[in-house]
Amino acid sequence: MPIDLGLARVSKLLQHLGNPHKSSFKSIHVAGTNGKGSTIAYLSSILTTCKIRVGRFTSPHLIHYNDSVTIDNEPYPIAKFDSFASLVNEKNLTFGLGCTEFELMTATAFKIFEQEKIDLAIIEVGLGGRLDATNVLEAYSSQYAEGTRGGVIVSAITKIGLDHEKFLGNDLAGIAGEKAGIIKKGIPCVVDGTNESPVISKIKNIAVEREASLYLVNGFRDTNNNGETQNEQIGSASFAKECLQTSPLKGEFQLQNLAVALYVIQILIKEYAKLLDKLSVTIDKESIKEGIRTTSWPGRLQELAPKNRPWSVLIDGAHNESAAIELGKYVNETLRVNKGVIFVVAMTEGKSIENLLKHIAVKDTDTLIATSFTVPEKMPWVKCYDPEFLADQAKQYVNDVHVCASEKDNIAHVYDFINSFRENGDNRNIVMCGSLYLCSDILKDYQHS
Repeated sequence: MPIDLGLARVSKLLQHLGNPHKSSFKSIHVAGTNGKGSTIAYLSSILTTCKIRVGRFTSPHLIHYNDSVTIDNEPYPIAKFDSFASLVNEKNLTFGLGCTEFELMTATAFKIFEQEKIDLAIIEVGLGGRLDATNVLEAYSSQYAEGTRGGVIVSAITKIGLDHEKFLGNDLAGIAGEKAGIIKKGIPCVVDGTNESPVISKIKNIAVEREASLYLVNGFRDTNNNGETQNEQIGSASFAKECLQTSPLKGEFQLQNLAVALYVIQILIKEYAKLLDKLSVTIDKESIKEGIRTTSWPGRLQELAPKNRPWSVLIDGAHNESAAIELGKYVNETLRVNKGVIFVVAMTEGKSIENLLKHIAVKDTDTLIATSFTVPEKMPWVKCYDPEFLADQAKQYVNDVHVCASEKDNIAHVYDFINSFRENGDNRNIVMCGSLYLCSDILKDYQHS
């Protein structure tokens, strides 16, 4: 079933599964248009390094559908995953609930986390926030006996931009309202403070309504909401800048994602000390730095060298305008070096071709190769632009446009196509972008090569 937002179906499904999200694990809930995946990757790596048993649920999956659920940063074994998925689907069919694929995946993740007895779950919103299936999560309440009830202990909202307008609205304030739907009554929320003013205003209003403490984080300056300096704190900009130097994730925008993650960690230390004590866990700066150093988040400004090819490529899943702007900055600062770039692009139908290419391409010096991606597992509603159509649209932004389409072994075919440029002495850098599903094809080929 395609996207169909709402909480009624998944709530009923989870009731039939024993409400694992209420009865077992505590969680950190993260929303945003861009950066939420990187923020979650930082959090997961830091907390795992600190010996906290962490369950992570993110979407879409990158390689195989089971990698959307990890325990201590390791993809959940596919055989065990399928066993839980079968249980969840059986309940859905038995009670005629008609759940979407994402709702089934969400319930599967929650049931796995219950059975694996994780200490803390980090949950990424799928789409929006207010009506996203993950928003069945409720606020954690300390009035319940320790260990007997789950719930959200802190939420976070990263950078918000225009995306999925069909579902979320056409203006930033409206989209922010949907994202801020994850804010829980009385539960602290950390927000990327560099968001535009309509976004901040909307989130502030919702936080006030729900009596939630709001923390606006800016990795570029060391002041908190009250203008007070916080230079020695884990959630400070100075510590974020220090830690960013060892982060393997590329791009200056990662400072904000890291700053949000670190402020979430600071809240855990200060407001949930009893929970950490019960786990016999200590979170200190050295453990945090080690967690950041070992963070992995594939498909985002990732450089890799295809096997048997004497060149490397940069891959990035930039699929909306905000991500395209950041990709363009990175390409201009690090890859152009007074020459053009070879772009290999595939995009999901409905995404704005203009909003990608106008930020990354230079008309007279770049080359664009339009290609396609494989329909991802368990997501049959996802469609790729026809490469011929994409190429035709791209001619407004790049003079030198080519089509490389293949029914089988598409990535190998693309690499052969690129090699033809290399054999003719073209040494421009190569960027493959436009969709995480294209990145998925590239990474699958890389793993199997």
